[in-house]
Amino acid sequence: MSSRGVVNALAWRATALLTVTGLLCACDYEPRVAKTVLPPTTPAKRPVVTPVEDPDPTVTDPVVEAPRPVVVDPIMVPPGDDTPVTLTPPVEPSELPTRPRRRMDIDQLDRAIEQVTGGLAWTELQGGREVNQFETLAQTLGKPDFVETTQEDLTASALFQKFLNEAARTVCDRLATAEAAGETSEPVLFRYATPTDTVASAPDAVDANLAALLLRFHGARLSPDDPAFEPWRWLFASALHVSDDPVAAWRTVCVGLIIHPAFYTY
Repeated sequence: MSSRGVVNALAWRATALLTVTGLLCACDYEPRVAKTVLPPTTPAKRPVVTPVEDPDPTVTDPVVEAPRPVVVDPIMVPPGDDTPVTLTPPVEPSELPTRPRRRMDIDQLDRAIEQVTGGLAWTELQGGREVNQFETLAQTLGKPDFVETTQEDLTASALFQKFLNEAARTVCDRLATAEAAGETSEPVLFRYATPTDTVASAPDAVDANLAALLLRFHGARLSPDDPAFEPWRWLFASALHVSDDPVAAWRTVCVGLIIHPAFYTY
């Protein structure tokens, strides 16, 4: 065999050997895939289902009763009523011009008490002489001093009511005591009734005396059957029932007349 044939044979054998080796390597090849490591997972909790109890068959819904119909008896109107009617509303009477009531000032109140009581004033004994309390308490009761205030306070305050009550009690006690003892020339509290008359013994005299006092203190001319007269009759009867003394009852009426707004306002 020539050298060329030897070379070809060796080349063919090398090629065959490489082919067989490649086949064997192909059979043993296993692909390598990168594996991803996942974090451990917590198993999800299943929701807890509360079993629903069956309704109690003995419990039933409240029965709502339907409202009963209201039965209205018809009113029979007889025919032939000739009452005149008009579509025009009546004309309202015009009111007279008025103004709000005003309270007396201290000087006016002092003079008014002296006038209705026949000359008695609200005084107290101080240092051996009678001192007018309205003059002493003038600034306390709102009278101006023309230094800090120039206008008088004319409100019916609680302080004013307190001192007016004290003045009425003092003056009316002196008046009732003097008249009951016969020390006055012209009676005020006992003009038509005596210090011993009561509602049971002399009702007409009591009513006449009350009417005279209302005219003197309030300027109101009221008859005994007037509705505005009844509260004063009741005041006298109540005071008489509590004290069992007509003089004390008339003193109570005197105080009530002075502290009433009809006395200190105009």
